[in-house]
Amino acid sequence: MAQSPHDEVSSTLFRAPPEVRGQVIIDKNPGVSCVVNKTNEIDNTYRNFKMEVLAGEENMVAKVKENGVSYEFDFSRVYWNPRLSTEHMRVVQQVQRGATVFDVFAGVGPFAIPAALRGATVLANDLNPESHRWLQHNVKLNKVATKVRTFNLDGRAFIRGPVRQELPALLKTEAEIHVVMNLPALALEFLDAFRGLLDGAPCCDTNLPTVYCYGFSKDEDPKKDMMEKASKSLGFCLEGRCSVEFVRNVAPNKDMMCVIFAVPKEVLFSTEGDQTEEPAPKRHKCEETTE
Repeated sequence: MAQSPHDEVSSTLFRAPPEVRGQVIIDKNPGVSCVVNKTNEIDNTYRNFKMEVLAGEENMVAKVKENGVSYEFDFSRVYWNPRLSTEHMRVVQQVQRGATVFDVFAGVGPFAIPAALRGATVLANDLNPESHRWLQHNVKLNKVATKVRTFNLDGRAFIRGPVRQELPALLKTEAEIHVVMNLPALALEFLDAFRGLLDGAPCCDTNLPTVYCYGFSKDEDPKKDMMEKASKSLGFCLEGRCSVEFVRNVAPNKDMMCVIFAVPKEVLFSTEGDQTEEPAPKRHKCEETTE
């Protein structure tokens, strides 16, 4: 799979035998060496799909370029969606040189690596060992290993561990702090990890981390729905303190949205911390990239 065109075939072609459909796509796309069909929806911990090869060599390693950045990964074992390229760019453009970015669900690096290329220091995490491996690979591929530290942890463990360790020193600077949480099916549920994250640390109300948290909404008012869900998870009302952006429609009456807010000091320095414990099997050791 030299490229990842992610084509939706026409209804006429779809009625043809699978091997014919696959060969037509290869013939029309010279850079494509393998055509696959997803056999199920995203339904597992690691957000990947089961695949069947329709035509070409059985090689699931894709090489893609998004917004000028190169990525390589095994398409059958990690999550990648080219329809999010505009959203990746929108968020990364908010990141200034010298900022610090915590990418809680980093995947193979579509937020983390462009942010590093803009001069940010990035701590990027993913639970999926394969995503973590390809994240490390792409960090080296794009020559940003000195700017990106990678971790293979559950998202809550990443927030309660590396994020908590780094924040006190960062809050004493004027550099921006960004937290990206792109796991729309579950990310809102992880916001409670910010409750009491810095309990016991000197309280401040400047340079608080800006969170970009993604979620799905089927509500008639998806912006209000996202605000209310985020508020419930945080344990703090975000009305008037957040913005909510439409990302894309993923199905009839189902939108992907992004809620953006600075973590309130009342949450960050609360004495009532997150009491949630993740099951032990979901925890992985911390690993960092090295040259």
